[in-house]
Amino acid sequence: MHSLKILFATLSCLGGIWLSISTVGAACAKPTLPVFNSATYYTPAAGLTGAALKSALHDIVDNHIAQTYTCVWDVLKEADQDPANPNNVIDIYSRRSIPKTDQDTGGNTPNAWNREHVWANSHGFPSSGNHAYTDAHHLYAADKSINADRANDDFAYGGTPNPECPACLEDNNLETWEAPDLVKGDIARAMFYMAVRYAGGGVDGNTPDLELVDRLTNSGEPYFGDLCDLVAWHQGDPVSSAEQARNAVIYSWQGNRNPFVDHPEYALKIFGPACGIAPPADPAPDDGDVPLPFWVVPLLGSLLGWRMLARRKS
Repeated sequence: MHSLKILFATLSCLGGIWLSISTVGAACAKPTLPVFNSATYYTPAAGLTGAALKSALHDIVDNHIAQTYTCVWDVLKEADQDPANPNNVIDIYSRRSIPKTDQDTGGNTPNAWNREHVWANSHGFPSSGNHAYTDAHHLYAADKSINADRANDDFAYGGTPNPECPACLEDNNLETWEAPDLVKGDIARAMFYMAVRYAGGGVDGNTPDLELVDRLTNSGEPYFGDLCDLVAWHQGDPVSSAEQARNAVIYSWQGNRNPFVDHPEYALKIFGPACGIAPPADPAPDDGDVPLPFWVVPLLGSLLGWRMLARRKS
């Protein structure tokens, strides 16, 4: 398993990237984007399942606006803001509210917050020049020392409570990390997004093909586990209104969305069969028929009875 737990120093790149690799600018200003249209955004994915759905979703969410790693601070200050205190962010794991000003600048500041790569960057994208490194759909505000404890562990069930995050379980032998129940689904859907956004690798995103696998992995592999535990997390922790709001914030910065937050059913359509779960069926199309009022059927029956009685008498 993981031979080392690697902590990467904060890196930044010089410019954001828009669809044609034009700069967004260094001021961390939001780009001008079209209003999200839920009726049309996922049209190319309608009716698909399996590999075809994964490919269609990849085409929908790729070519996003890659913010600089420096600007990710601003993205997370908005995306992970404490709804009870706009001056704070919420740690993804412990749910501790941390002042935005306690931003990690290095040194011995264990209670500061920094940027957690849910898909650890040692698994395929070690440089801030890789788009996955700065992709906020899998980046969260995190307590610095808890983030260090999680390191690049695979996500899986089991372990003992973490001292700072008792709801987090870690296995230091297998090097796995179990997220708290409250955010299990959030973590799973972020990982599903990564496996779809960076499917196939290639020039777009300057990131290799990222894949979720049903096993524990090694540092350096562009793979992450455990797929079937993540599927179970997704099923056990449905999408919340806070997760939907976060998706909208990141869209406002990157111009793409996490499909598994907007359409949770996509997860089982793509990843379910590998874990022995049949993909859900699409709802039957509306044929346009208007249902009869509840009183029509008995009335018709009564009329039919009178008609048959009249025939007998005649």
